Amino acid sequence: MEEKIIKLVVGMLQENCFILYDEDKNAFIVDPGGSSELIIETIEKNELNLKFILLTHGHVDHVGAVATLKEKYDLDVYMSLEDKDFLESPETVRSSTFGLKTNPAKVDHLVKEGDEIAFGDNKIKVIETPGHTLGSVCYLYKNILFAGDTLFNESIGRTDFPESDHNKMMESLKKLKNLDDDIYVLSGHGPETQMGNEKLNNPFMRNL
Repeated sequence: MEEKIIKLVVGMLQENCFILYDEDKNAFIVDPGGSSELIIETIEKNELNLKFILLTHGHVDHVGAVATLKEKYDLDVYMSLEDKDFLESPETVRSSTFGLKTNPAKVDHLVKEGDEIAFGDNKIKVIETPGHTLGSVCYLYKNILFAGDTLFNESIGRTDFPESDHNKMMESLKKLKNLDDDIYVLSGHGPETQMGNEKLNNPFMRNL
């Protein structure tokens, strides 16, 4: 049996939260950005054994439910050093995109390029993709890329925030362009896509 993925669209900004689980019901969650009651209901209904939280970056619409889930399930949180203050000290950084607030939570593991996170008999690979934020990362598990707000279906995340860098985003897209065409891209907003489609049809990636 292959792993299964649950997609939940959460919070006021319609962010995609993903829960991946295996045949033993062991699971990890990516970017629980809000709607903690819905996320908990989904975990309980599917009888999942949640192992850890992966965060692609620190914006409030991606981390809003972290504190609640971490406390309820005693979960470790993985995140980049550059973005950790968004979660740990939201009052000291621009944690709000549209006036939304979040409760602080501790980052347990700081991730960087090339790190591998064990899940069952497999590994989740960390790919640094600064641009949308300076600490943005993607997580590659088998043929699935959890892309956060780096790469969307034929678009990319905004780079006009104070913590953004458009030149770094272009370098990150060049890095992602080296991935295989058949990799599924699960983005932080909007529909899923495949890397081959992005190489052909994404105007930001096509001519790199």
